[in-house]
Amino acid sequence: MKKRKIFIFGIALSLGSIMAWAETIPGIPGEIALPQNFIIDALQPVLQKVGIFIGGIFGIYLIVNLINIYNERKKVRLLKDIRNDVDLLTKHFGVKHSHEKKGILRRLFGFLLPEDEAEKKSKK
Repeated sequence: MKKRKIFIFGIALSLGSIMAWAETIPGIPGEIALPQNFIIDALQPVLQKVGIFIGGIFGIYLIVNLINIYNERKKVRLLKDIRNDVDLLTKHFGVKHSHEKKGILRRLFGFLLPEDEAEKKSKK
């Protein structure tokens, strides 16, 4: 415990002496007046340019993604229209299509269920 107190006292004493020495620096004829936020003032123009550059890249990325989303939605809409047209044509010509797939129970007991009028007309 005693060693610990001596160690803490030594650290406090050394920090106090460093602070006192920093306040009165000998050998400098005139004081150099630096603003308190010298580093921030020096880096501010660089940070502004970097911010504009990064913002520009992000803006371009955002615009390109919005254009891609718009084009993909157009493609999906077109494909839905094509699928609808194909379904209508297959029903018109009586070709089997994906909507006519029947489950196991319908296949086994299909003879008990009456067929719809629409299905009869499409099977010319």
